Amino acid sequence: MNFIFYDLETTGRNSTWDQIIQVAAILVDKNFNELERFEDRCRLRSGLVPEPAALLVNKTSIDMLNNVNLSHYELIKKLYYKFKKWSPAIFIGYNIISFDEEFLRKTFFKLLLEPYTTQYNGNKRADVLGITRTSKYYYPECLEIGMNEKGNQIFKLDNLTELNKISHNAHDAMGDVEATIEITKILQNKANTIWNSALNSSNKIDVDNFLINNHVVCMDEYHFGKFNTHVVTYLCKNHFNYPQCFDLLHDPLDYFDMSIKDLKIKIKQRPKLIREIKNNKNPVLLDSGHIEKIPLYKSIGIEVLHERAEMIKNNSDFKNKIQRILFEENEEREITKSQMDLEPEDSLYFGGFPDKNDKSKMFDFHKADWEEKFYISNQFRDQRYKYFSQRLIYEEAPLVLPKSDYNIIHKIIAKQILSTDNEKWNTIPKSYHELDTLREQYEIHGDDEKLLFLEDLDKFLQNLEKKYQ
Repeated sequence: MNFIFYDLETTGRNSTWDQIIQVAAILVDKNFNELERFEDRCRLRSGLVPEPAALLVNKTSIDMLNNVNLSHYELIKKLYYKFKKWSPAIFIGYNIISFDEEFLRKTFFKLLLEPYTTQYNGNKRADVLGITRTSKYYYPECLEIGMNEKGNQIFKLDNLTELNKISHNAHDAMGDVEATIEITKILQNKANTIWNSALNSSNKIDVDNFLINNHVVCMDEYHFGKFNTHVVTYLCKNHFNYPQCFDLLHDPLDYFDMSIKDLKIKIKQRPKLIREIKNNKNPVLLDSGHIEKIPLYKSIGIEVLHERAEMIKNNSDFKNKIQRILFEENEEREITKSQMDLEPEDSLYFGGFPDKNDKSKMFDFHKADWEEKFYISNQFRDQRYKYFSQRLIYEEAPLVLPKSDYNIIHKIIAKQILSTDNEKWNTIPKSYHELDTLREQYEIHGDDEKLLFLEDLDKFLQNLEKKYQ
């Protein structure tokens, strides 16, 4: 398959509420020969408050946000159809699974496009960050890696490129894409086993099959700057359809006869008894031949680990008890969790999929002119899609909206961005506070260029505040 290396620059880190402002993608073949590239920028959406620090990082001025030719909707549509043209492929980038992919999904969702485009129709996903961490563990000489003051390895892209002498225009979408391709070439060459394993787990079905066909599996976890490897065997799946695995550090005989009540307590203790593998997030899974490089499990002995895995495999009662516990705990969470205040933007994973009528209307919506778009917006059965479509019209062709509908959208935005509460999204008061903090910092360092940038952003926020007050 071909690879689509891509990167996004955004107005902040919140994939639900912030906005994509720059995209870059390069289509390459399996040997990393470039076939085509795409790069573009867009304007700021109406009523969106950018995070000052994010704009400083990606060097995006207010002038750039206001005066680019493309609107946000126009840019995302161009990207969407470009990705469809390039598919099927493996979508890959640096830290894309937890960041760029979430931004892309939620952006497509809010713009009435298919959220799971990068996973449907034969597409797969891979993440160079995870591949880099695993490669460094099993092949320590493959890359130079920095260390922080806590003694943890630093896997930031700009740090990697500097240490490994890779040319890199950091925090520019195309610069990050080009640098990621160079890192990937090194890994493919110097840690080929890890690279191939990652490609073999770039979709859910392949991950599930690997776990079924390999009773003893080496997996990674990365929490709070710490990389850990574990040897596990497959148990069952939870309510999200994520595989749950028994950590073979433990002797299963100690747990087989436990009651569900006691197992519930044990599962919450450390070292963990059950480890989850997110099968849709490109986990790097290796066979038992790699246990030799994991001292804790090597000391137990490969034969003992295989015996423990065999015991788990043959004990259906234990597997059923674990699955029952997981489902019961999820039901308890669902009962106590209130979704009364769930905003439409927050509902991708909770509001269900569109029915056939709404899917058809989405297709019609993108083909229609703006007057007809408003007519179609009132035909959505799911109120989320009605809101998203009319929010789009508010941004792109506000004169098309009847005054009453315009005012409804305008008031929703005003209530959100003027709020003095600690909201999930960025607000004008939050940005003023961040501006004051940054201004004080740059005045101390005498950074006139950044102070001028903050002055422009301050004027922008004041104008935005006046518009929505």
